[in-house]
Amino acid sequence: MQYDNLTNQLNPHFLFNSLSSLNSLIQDDQQLASDFLQHLSKVYRYVLQNKDKETVSIQTELDFIRNYVFLLETRFQEGFSVNYNLQPDDLEREIVPVTLQILIENAVKHNIITASKPLMLEIASDGEFIIVKNTLQKKSNVETSNKQGMEKLKTLYRYITQKQIVVEETATEFIVKLPLV
Repeated sequence: MQYDNLTNQLNPHFLFNSLSSLNSLIQDDQQLASDFLQHLSKVYRYVLQNKDKETVSIQTELDFIRNYVFLLETRFQEGFSVNYNLQPDDLEREIVPVTLQILIENAVKHNIITASKPLMLEIASDGEFIIVKNTLQKKSNVETSNKQGMEKLKTLYRYITQKQIVVEETATEFIVKLPLV
């Protein structure tokens, strides 16, 4: 049940925002609109194909995330970027499906994103954890947050592994370290 709740976080707000972005692109750039639609379908295909799996390889999750990130880069343009810094040996390790998407969505939801204040993320690994860092530029009001997402993620990982999720916040960054399985 907890896992179902987690995968359901690819929520209607994301779909609504994606369709709104697609609608804007249709008139302005038909090729980009077509690319956007293809990436959107790959995102939903991944969720459907992996909804019953406890874990997937980091490589599989990254292939999915690159499609998701394309949608966000198209939507926010120069206001959003992701840097990947993963150790090659870690790519066959495992992670709970959709976890990276949830952390990225959380960063988008809670931070200001503009061309002058871009949201920059890094996805890295160190042999023990996959690390998701984002610049911290908190919104003063987050409309759709129930502040339960991180707790649900921690509970799910307690079910999968003895290692705990580590969450750190500095003056400039929000960092989540997910145990590699």
